[in-house]
Amino acid sequence: MMKKQLIWLSALAGLLAMGTAPAQTKKPEPVVEPIVAALEPVSLRTALARPMTDAKRTVIVPAREDSVLGLAHYSKEEFEAAGLDWDQFMAKATAAATRLLVTIKPVVARDKAGQIAYIKLKSERPFVASVVFSPRLIPLFQGFLGERLVALMPDRQTVYLFSRNFGEFQAFGQKIIDDHADAIYPCSIEAFEISREGVTCIGGFDDGADPAPTLEVADEKELPIRSELPPSVAKPPQSPTEVPRRKEAAKPAQP
Repeated sequence: MMKKQLIWLSALAGLLAMGTAPAQTKKPEPVVEPIVAALEPVSLRTALARPMTDAKRTVIVPAREDSVLGLAHYSKEEFEAAGLDWDQFMAKATAAATRLLVTIKPVVARDKAGQIAYIKLKSERPFVASVVFSPRLIPLFQGFLGERLVALMPDRQTVYLFSRNFGEFQAFGQKIIDDHADAIYPCSIEAFEISREGVTCIGGFDDGADPAPTLEVADEKELPIRSELPPSVAKPPQSPTEVPRRKEAAKPAQP
């Protein structure tokens, strides 16, 4: 009899423990964005595609995030049925890009001298390249790279950010060409300047020329989120500042 009581009490204690144990919190799935700006090689242009400013090889294509396909381009009929014009589309796509940007943990790579060589933004989401349109991009990284940036986007899911004041992005050309060639979903081998005035193509890497020199990178580390940074860095500057020049920037890559 005593043995049965002990077994019953043990089972009851187990049930009570299960009932009082904290529930496992599951990380919520990201909201699938219905309107995004897909940055694509010109070879993938659709009837709705528009070139990025001054670009010859990179176009903006209205698209939606798809849980199976990654991105699905809008047809002309679908775009018209949504009642959008181009400005409305870009406003919604820019908002989606900003929502994505603030979820990405930046990675910083330093050169042998310990100075920031570039910052990398990468995610499994298929429209990372569109974060170049976000108005939050410069405020987030101006303390590290200055107020004029250069963005390289070899594929849909990767963006490299450099300071426009220095010419290091020029030496990254062969890597961008190689990554673009190897990518399942390539984006661009052109370089884009990002400023408060907008996003403009400043040239393209020649994938038929001799290999460009490779940038020597010591390592990559996650960039601390703003709350973890020292006050002098975490607090945005009150007036525009530029990163001091270490050397004269190289001439823009030619298309």
